[in-house]
Formats: sequence, C-alpha cells, structure tokens
Amino acid sequence: MTSRKREPGRILLVDRSRGALLFHETILRRRESVIITALGGSEGLERAREEKPHLIVFGYDLFDMAGPEFCREIRSQPVTKMASLLLVADKISPEQADLCIAAGCNDVIYRPIQRRELDLKVQKLTTIPVRRQLRTITKIDVSMEKNGRFVLGRSMNISANGMLLEVDRVLPAESDVRLHFYLPGDPKPLELEAHVLRAEFSGTMARYGLQFVSTTEDERQRIEQYVERLRSRELL
Repeated sequence: MTSRKREPGRILLVDRSRGALLFHETILRRRESVIITALGGSEGLERAREEKPHLIVFGYDLFDMAGPEFCREIRSQPVTKMASLLLVADKISPEQADLCIAAGCNDVIYRPIQRRELDLKVQKLTTIPVRRQLRTITKIDVSMEKNGRFVLGRSMNISANGMLLEVDRVLPAESDVRLHFYLPGDPKPLELEAHVLRAEFSGTMARYGLQFVSTTEDERQRIEQYVERLRSRELL
C-alpha cells in the first residue's frame, strides 16, 4: 500500500499594509505551504471562504474592520470556522491580543516579528495532526484545573490521544491544564495532563481541542476500550 503524501498547509495573510504582507510572505515562502494574501478585512474574509486556509495570519487594524470583528466573522461561518488564527499585534497595545483571543483567535505574535518565533508558531498551527485513531462522540462531565482554579466542562468527543472540550470561558493559547473525569461504566477516575491545541468559538461557548500528555498504557487502554465499546453500539 502506498502512503498518501501529506497536503502542505494553506496560509492566508491578511493586513492593511502591502509592505507587511510582503514581509510575512517572504518569511513563510521557505515553508512547504501555499501562501495567499489579502489586503483588508473584507477581502480576507472572501479569500478565506474561497481558499479554506489551515491558518490565517492577520493584523489588528484591517482597514474596514478591526481584528475582533474579523475573528468573529471567521468563527461564525461553517466553511472557515476551523481555521487557526494568528494575530500580529503591538506590544504597546496588549488589549488587542485580549480582545482577539476572546473573539476566537488561537495565538498572538508581537512586533517586531522575529523570524524564528513566527516560524515556530506557524509550524505549530499548521501541523496539528489530523486524528486518524478511533474516536467517538460522547458527553462526559470534565473538571479542568488551571492555575489552581477549577472549571467545569463537557467533552464533545474523545480518543486515546485527546478530546474536544466545551466550556463557557476563554483559555490562554498554548496553555496546559489538568483534567479530572470518569468514563461511564469505569469506577476509577482519570486525571490527565493536557495541552490546548486549538479553539473553536460559537456564541458564548468555546470548544478546545486538547491533546493528552504523558498518558500511561493503562490509561490509554481504558479510553480505547471505552471508545471501541461505544463505536460498536453506534455501528449496530
């Protein structure tokens, strides 16, 4: 069986400055990615719908709209809502990052941009692995611990590698959390470290793709057995 070649990431650059677009494009051309550019927010939304990029790198001031509005528009449309969003912001205006993160942005990079930092962030946001392993839709109540505080959420699906978790608040990008939950039918609780990979936003709710970190073989087997049990019922 021949292996299928992985499609390179598609990156959309959106800014009000042609110079900024050229600078970012020059850096990112070194990657095996398809680079698309758009001048201003409206053109950016149009190109996002047409091109369906994996990642959108955008500035805060987009001529005809601000960054938070751009983020909300991206997240509100089914064809674009799964794209990762990377804001290019000014350090002297930290509120720009807060407003965009609250509106659905995944991560932020500050000017003056360092090539290595931009490359690392793009690497992370365009190479999140497509999950091929067995997973199942399931509703599990989850207690999530972050900086000593607990947040309640509910899983939307789960696999041995991670879960999609729905909560009613915004989590920092690239954050680590500790999860506490029970698998239905399993009397022993699971307490797992997880890393936030990406976010999706709908109304007042946020959904976070979480990757489990350093799970034991026993923990993986318990989750896999639970998933297989539910999947077998779904296929009946």
